[in-house]
Amino acid sequence: MTAPYDRLYEHFDSPLMRQLRAEAYGENIGQHSWVTAEELLGNIPKLKLSPESRLLDLGCGPAGPLTYISVQTKCQAVGLDVSANAIAAARTRAASLGLSEKITLQQTDLNEPLPFADAHFHAVVSIDVLLHLRDRAAIFQEVARVLASGGRLLFTDAGVITGPVSSEEIQRRTPHGYAQFVPPGVNEQLLERAGFRLIETCNRTPDLLKSATGRLAARESRRIELEKLEGSSTFEAEQQYLETVVALAERTALSRIMYLAESR
Repeated sequence: MTAPYDRLYEHFDSPLMRQLRAEAYGENIGQHSWVTAEELLGNIPKLKLSPESRLLDLGCGPAGPLTYISVQTKCQAVGLDVSANAIAAARTRAASLGLSEKITLQQTDLNEPLPFADAHFHAVVSIDVLLHLRDRAAIFQEVARVLASGGRLLFTDAGVITGPVSSEEIQRRTPHGYAQFVPPGVNEQLLERAGFRLIETCNRTPDLLKSATGRLAARESRRIELEKLEGSSTFEAEQQYLETVVALAERTALSRIMYLAESR
């Protein structure tokens, strides 16, 4: 079965897409989420990683953030993603950075139990992926299982409902497949039930707004090239998606929250 995001990764490392990312984010680190290099750099110390640490990235995509963290910390890392195209792009990126020995990349459905032994990792990250999973309580429990005692979980959830959202907006906000939006407090409660101690939360909606606005403008500036590559209908659907993301963020109806928790 083809993953919903497979199409988005088909041309991920083309010169056009690299240029679009540079224009959209300010610094292209191979990301496809809302995260910027500046945000990620500020979060890395929270993970307490060393060259002896093992890091797991849930929903690593083409491994832009994962390779960035690995370069900064020299840690060993594993990246999981359901998309075969994303994993192929991730392996190419890791090899280009000389990280093939440091990073293992595996196609995995995160709705299934994680394929690792108990207490195997020192830290887990998941950037803008949680809202696409069907059972966040189950994934929190699995992360708690594979984390060593005192290990850190850092994730962002771009689907926290903080205002009125219409059914039409939900439809436009979810063109790539399944998504699950939650009110404030749900992630906190589920983390506690899974045995985590919540250390910090931070509203990262301004980062999302900056990234989404940048992506929208960068794509519009390359409309002709992208319509040839994607087709006109796909191009318009993606623009409408980004416009909806921007509108919901501007009126604080849908927020992006960063969570940092520690395994007990």
